[in-house]
Amino acid sequence: MLQIVMSDKNTTYQKGMEILLENIFLHEEGKLVEFLTLTEANVAIADIIVKYFEPGESYLCNPILRNRKATSLLIGIYQGTNKPHFGEMPLCVNNMVFINRTESLSKTRALIVRGWENSTKTAYKNIRRNCQSCLHRTLSPQQVKVAAHFYRGFNTEKIASDLQLNVKTVCAHKRMIMTKFNLYSDCELLHFLNGLKNQMLTPNSFSECLAGK
Repeated sequence: MLQIVMSDKNTTYQKGMEILLENIFLHEEGKLVEFLTLTEANVAIADIIVKYFEPGESYLCNPILRNRKATSLLIGIYQGTNKPHFGEMPLCVNNMVFINRTESLSKTRALIVRGWENSTKTAYKNIRRNCQSCLHRTLSPQQVKVAAHFYRGFNTEKIASDLQLNVKTVCAHKRMIMTKFNLYSDCELLHFLNGLKNQMLTPNSFSECLAGK
């Protein structure tokens, strides 16, 4: 039986993806499928993981995905016209297949089938996810402070005043954050920071900064 973990904020899309996966693996290949929620225990046994990724999220450490099986297929759902990731990926998501939410049914199906075939190859069976050698991206201490102020809704002048920085320096920090995580708008930045705040890391410097620690 195939264990499939599903996590998407769009329940209609998630239901459609479940139907498609059943069609591919149950009706065409005769494999029984079981759909599970996104928990650390379920991820550890899952053969396929379907998860929605906010802009910039694929650059971060994703602790809940850290212990997934080396041969599991990770499907990253995203929306928007911008490519979701440039460069080398963090180890926990290093063989992810990206699928745009607006992709056609035939293209989505082809990406899943190809991703499944690749995930079962010998090359993936010996993957070891050593967090110490992982290339996930983080905010510098100064970027954390600037980002926290943006998240609270403060404008550039207020941030510069509070942090005793030049306005141009604040703008430069914001630009570096957006470049580092491939973000294209203030809306994407806020969605990214909201996810960063809730990231299950110890310590979570951004969450601690928002809490005044």
